[in-house]
Amino acid sequence: MQRLEFEMFANEILSRLPTKCIGRLRCVSRQWRYELSSQLFAIIHYHRTAKYEDPKVITLTNSSIDLLNLINGKVDISSKKTISFPVDSCLSNLTILASEYGLLLISVHWLPNELILWNPTTNKFKNLCDKKPKHFFDFKTDAVGIYIDSSNDVKILLLQRRMDDIVPRLYSRKTCEWKTLTFMKDPDLGSLCLYWLSSGAFCNKVLYFPSAHYWLPAKSYTIAFDVESETFSKFPIPQSTNVIDP
Repeated sequence: MQRLEFEMFANEILSRLPTKCIGRLRCVSRQWRYELSSQLFAIIHYHRTAKYEDPKVITLTNSSIDLLNLINGKVDISSKKTISFPVDSCLSNLTILASEYGLLLISVHWLPNELILWNPTTNKFKNLCDKKPKHFFDFKTDAVGIYIDSSNDVKILLLQRRMDDIVPRLYSRKTCEWKTLTFMKDPDLGSLCLYWLSSGAFCNKVLYFPSAHYWLPAKSYTIAFDVESETFSKFPIPQSTNVIDP
């Protein structure tokens, strides 16, 4: 009962405080650290503070990672704050693939190839690679997407292309485990003649992965992943038409 009361206190009262205050309150006790580090609290806090705190922009260059405020649609250069990446790697080897609720999905495209889920606010991270990191993520051939499901769990979909075959894997932040899904039986989709965008676009509970064919535009497709049913479908990419008279 006492823990339930504190959870309500955290979610209803403490979730309205600025991010810096939450960071300090995590040092009060183990219970406070546990409750204020939960995924549910993070989502509630994000929704409530996003209305009042300035949106943030992260820039990644070969020399630094900078955090800046976005005010009235413009980047505030004076708010620039340089932050460090917690994984030992050259910044030139990093690529931001996707983001969701303040979490960044980072590719470290060097041997071994790694996939990192990073919270820049707390500087905590999770290496999502399994026991064979050298073959885990290929920036040139694989694709990933990130979303929040109906149970407020952060999910990461990874589409691995290996030997003209596609292996879809789904990661759960709650369980910290990967599971393999069933993909469509279509040999054309695994072809290396298709150019995949490395990150998917999330809209209306569906992740979309455009895949353009290098030589035959008519064989270009968009792969759709329904996050509720965890099933895949595909539809052709509309071909452009020259509507301007020569």
